[in-house]
Amino acid sequence: MTDSDADSPTTEAPDALAEAEAELVRAEERAEAARARAAELRREADAGSSEQTDDADIVEAKPARRRSRLRWPRRLRRPTGKAVGVGSAIVLLCAALTASGYIVWQHRTLVQRRQHAEEFVAAAREGIETMMSIDPAHATENVQRSIDETTGALKSQLEATSSYMAKNAQDAQVTTKATVQDAAVESMTDDSAVVLVVAKSDTINPDKSARPPVFWRLSVNIDRDGDRLKMSKLDFVQ
Repeated sequence: MTDSDADSPTTEAPDALAEAEAELVRAEERAEAARARAAELRREADAGSSEQTDDADIVEAKPARRRSRLRWPRRLRRPTGKAVGVGSAIVLLCAALTASGYIVWQHRTLVQRRQHAEEFVAAAREGIETMMSIDPAHATENVQRSIDETTGALKSQLEATSSYMAKNAQDAQVTTKATVQDAAVESMTDDSAVVLVVAKSDTINPDKSARPPVFWRLSVNIDRDGDRLKMSKLDFVQ
């Protein structure tokens, strides 16, 4: 895993989110313009209707025989340009509102996906730092915490070797502290993810001298176990 590979999953989501937010603003502006246009056309249509009402009053004042001949053509005449404009504005407004709703849904999806990614990354950070850190004075407790942060086959492996790991740490009297330098989601579902991690381990010898730090690149599988996210697999990568 290169540094650019580790960064790409975390940068793509904010970029996509920013684009979705910008598109949401543009859609809302289009919807507002459509609403204003529809209101304007309705006012113009109402003014035209008032003029047509005055003309109708004049026709009604004529003899009944003529009135009956004029009534049918009035009902059958084609829509005016203003009426067509109002209809078009309403259609445009509906389309704009539909687009706005889609953009809002897309925005919420991206936000939820980013939150899930952050949860998986946090679980990977905590699991790696716990597993790769050990204090000889509390070796048994350290190993047990590692077991508590895992599930599946990885947990079974740690449980089978926990006694040996604790005794080895106590005999060596070497203190190791791990710190995650970077982490990013490689792939993800609702309940599982593969997280790429770069970690650094600092080691203190029994005579209190410090060893040079060591950097590790790891691929960590995170699975949902009840209401928690835990490590289920761990691989060292080049």
